[in-house]
Amino acid sequence: MSSTYSVVITGANQGLGYHTVHQIAQQPHKLVFMGARRMPAAEAAIAQIVADGIHPTSAVVAVYLDLADEQSIADAGIAVAAALKERGLTGIDALVNNAAMADGPPALVFSTNIAGTMAVKAAFRPLLKAGGTIVNVSSALGSQGLNAARPKVPTRTLETYGASKAALNNLTLQWAYEEEESGSGVRVVALDPGLTTTTMTSTRSFLAGHGESPAVACKVMVDAALATEGKSGVFFDKNGTIPW
Repeated sequence: MSSTYSVVITGANQGLGYHTVHQIAQQPHKLVFMGARRMPAAEAAIAQIVADGIHPTSAVVAVYLDLADEQSIADAGIAVAAALKERGLTGIDALVNNAAMADGPPALVFSTNIAGTMAVKAAFRPLLKAGGTIVNVSSALGSQGLNAARPKVPTRTLETYGASKAALNNLTLQWAYEEEESGSGVRVVALDPGLTTTTMTSTRSFLAGHGESPAVACKVMVDAALATEGKSGVFFDKNGTIPW
């Protein structure tokens, strides 16, 4: 009997997260937890995913999780643990930190994207199996190396978002080092799915009309979530390594 591979994905009821959930659930023996801060939207998203087709041995479960609400994050960890136990599973195989805020006051963006993601890691790390993976969905806007080489990149209103992703990259390295020191076998990686035609880009004239569809761009996220081996403490996109 094949064992079930379980994945938690935050911010997963739309965009990149939604398509990542769907493409994983189309494969056999997968249990995908769709983290979302709007449960009606999550239930509707799951209904659409099921209608479009998932593998008969796989399932998608909605979990209320709001990066701006630490209690919801803690409760989500408890809910996932209970769901795993009900299915006779011992833990999750991957955690994909996809949820993030692009706009808003800088303090709120950082609180959500960094403090919120740290809270998610704290809630779900105890559930992660030895040899599992933490995937942090970052952005080339957070690359110090790329920004130094391209100082005139037109980030405009995305400067706070980019800075928060630079902080996420820093966390990726710290967490990777901690896991290496502990000998857990857990890998921690950061990735950039690339410019994508999502709500965030469609509202900005200098980005509108550019990028890949989420259904295509999510492939690097799907591959990272399902990978069972590889380097830890790395930052990459579909084309290879990105400088920190």
